[in-house]
Amino acid sequence: MSKRQRQIEPPNEHDINLPLLRTDPLKGGEGGVSKVTNLEFIDAVFPRLPKQAYAAVSTKDGDPTKGGYTARRADLATTNLAPTANNYVNCSSFYHGENGSLRALKGQFAACHFLMLDDLGTKIDLDRFKDFDLSWLIETSPSNYQAGIILSEPITDGPVAERLLNGLIDAKLCDAGANQPLTRWARLPVAINGKPAHQTENGAPFQCRLI
Repeated sequence: MSKRQRQIEPPNEHDINLPLLRTDPLKGGEGGVSKVTNLEFIDAVFPRLPKQAYAAVSTKDGDPTKGGYTARRADLATTNLAPTANNYVNCSSFYHGENGSLRALKGQFAACHFLMLDDLGTKIDLDRFKDFDLSWLIETSPSNYQAGIILSEPITDGPVAERLLNGLIDAKLCDAGANQPLTRWARLPVAINGKPAHQTENGAPFQCRLI
């Protein structure tokens, strides 16, 4: 591991408290939907970053299964994440590449900041987490959820992060398809799920919501 990867900046005085993202409908807005913005969400999930590394976001219109994910620096792009788009944040932070671009690649990996558990409620029984405080829970399609576990100390050793998530998958606590924590995209709370299969009766896309 390089010296650069070990350097994690201390939290700044503007960080918001992580309990804002906790799974508690009483702390949300109307109907239990949180009023947390994507910017507030990202600031809470990434209170510390390795020096010269950045959190990454991506946004896609329409059906998100079409095309790849274009990574953008979160500090420059959060105001451009339209609530009518599929919006994502990566589990990891990244360094700029040799050409100056920020891409969500293993070769540019800086640190893993959270683990994302996918398909809770459909493939994984939510009751398995009743005695565990998830950092957040987002409904990404009807009765189907993504959960996040914020790491108290970002993991700069990639294989360690992979072994940790694989252990959760082996324990049947996460869908096996949601592996690769070094480059995994997770849905943001203010966004849609544009997959046609999840459209409402009037043809509107499913609106993600932080529980």
